[in-house]
Amino acid sequence: MRLKRAAIVILAAVCAGAGLARDVNAADAAPKGNGHNAKTPLYTVMDGNKVDAKTLEGWRTWRAMACERCHGASQEGLVGPALVNSLKVLTKDQFHTTITNGRPEKGMPPFGGVKTVTDNWENLYAYLKGRSEGNIMPGHLYPIPGK
Repeated sequence: MRLKRAAIVILAAVCAGAGLARDVNAADAAPKGNGHNAKTPLYTVMDGNKVDAKTLEGWRTWRAMACERCHGASQEGLVGPALVNSLKVLTKDQFHTTITNGRPEKGMPPFGGVKTVTDNWENLYAYLKGRSEGNIMPGHLYPIPGK
């Protein structure tokens, strides 16, 4: 049954495609970095729902791969763990290993062969890190104006 569920999740993710998110204009305000590194922040967020281009691509990857089916629309967890909690302790390397190799014994499929994921895993990590730190709000994200 677990393999069947994993196959359904993989099929759903592939069928979801990459076109679920779109750019929209947002209001102006001063963006703030997340403070991980003053020179190159992991993500930049403004007003909770406007983010830098790379973080926006991470959110688009989240949507395209339909990750909410297992991890919840707000990353609060469903059949998969709550990523707002997991990303508080997972390192970037551990995150990469998990999404690349999966955790088949727990129902997490490997996405190492999915170009959308392999091209955007760092952006996805930045998005989820911002969610776990409470700086990025759940829901639709928008580009920071002028970025």
